[in-house]
Amino acid sequence: MWGMIRILTFFAALLIAIPASALGPTQQAPTRLYSIGDSITRAFDADLPADNLHLSWVNGTHNFLSSLLGFPNVQSHHQRVVANFGSAGVRNRIAAQNGNRVGHMVDQVEGMSGRENYVTVLLGGNDVCKDRIEELPTDEVFAYTFAEGLVALLEKLEPGATVQVAAIPDVKRLYEIGIDKRALGVVDCSLLWQATALGFPCGSMLSPENSEADREYVSQRNAGYNVIMHYLTLLGALSYPHLYVSFTDVTFTFPFTQDHVSNIDCYHPSADGQALISEGTWNAGFFSQYGKLQ
Repeated sequence: MWGMIRILTFFAALLIAIPASALGPTQQAPTRLYSIGDSITRAFDADLPADNLHLSWVNGTHNFLSSLLGFPNVQSHHQRVVANFGSAGVRNRIAAQNGNRVGHMVDQVEGMSGRENYVTVLLGGNDVCKDRIEELPTDEVFAYTFAEGLVALLEKLEPGATVQVAAIPDVKRLYEIGIDKRALGVVDCSLLWQATALGFPCGSMLSPENSEADREYVSQRNAGYNVIMHYLTLLGALSYPHLYVSFTDVTFTFPFTQDHVSNIDCYHPSADGQALISEGTWNAGFFSQYGKLQ
C-alpha cells in the first residue's frame, strides 16, 4: 500500500505544481457550496457559546450589520466565492453536525441534491477524540467508513464539481496549547479538561489519566487516519476524472497557537482559528488563484 501511496502522491504533486490561471477546462464555478463535517465546521464555541455558523470557515457570512456589531470576520470560503464569482446563483448549505464521525458522511451526503459544485469535507476529529483510547477505530474500520462516504459523495456529483477533503486537526497540538491556556482568562484549560474528560471534549488525548506514551499513540493514530484519507482521496481523484478532487493536510500541519483555540471550551477553533483554517484550505485548493476578498 505504501508504494502505491508514493506513486499517487507523486502524480498529485505534478498536478499541484502546474499553476492554474483560471478554472479547469470543465470545472464549474463554485457557486453551490455544501460542507460536510462536524462541530468545527459549525464553529462551535468559536466566539459565543454553542454554534456560530456565521463564523464557519466554510459557510461563514459577514455583512454591514456584523461589522457594526463588531463580530469577527473569518473570510470564509463562502465569502471568497461571492467576492470572486459574484452572488448570483450562489447557494451556501451546511450539512455538518456536532459530534458526527466519518461514519456519518454517508448520511450527510444523502442531504445533497446532486447539483452542488463545491463540497468541502472536514471529518474525523470525533473518531480520534473518544472517551477512552481503546475506543479508537482500527485503521481498517476507518478506511472502510471513509471510503464508503467518499464514494457516495463522488457518485452523486455532476461533472466539473470540486471536492476538497481536509485533514483531521492535530489533537496533540491542542493538548500542548491547552497546558498553558486559560478559559475566559480564569480557569486553566487542563482543569476544564479534567472536569469533562469523559464525554467531552477528548478523553483519548486530554484525560489527565493519560501518560505521554498514551498521547503519542493517539497522535500516531491521528496522523495515520490522515494518511488513509489522503490515499483514498487520491484514488477518488483518479477514479473520477470528471471531478476536481483534492486533499489538504494544512489543517493538521499548521502550528496552531493559543489564539486559535476557543476561550470557552479550550478545544474548538476560535474565530481566529476559523479564519486560519479558511485561509489555509482555500490557498491549498483549486481556487487559490482567486485571492480577492470582500
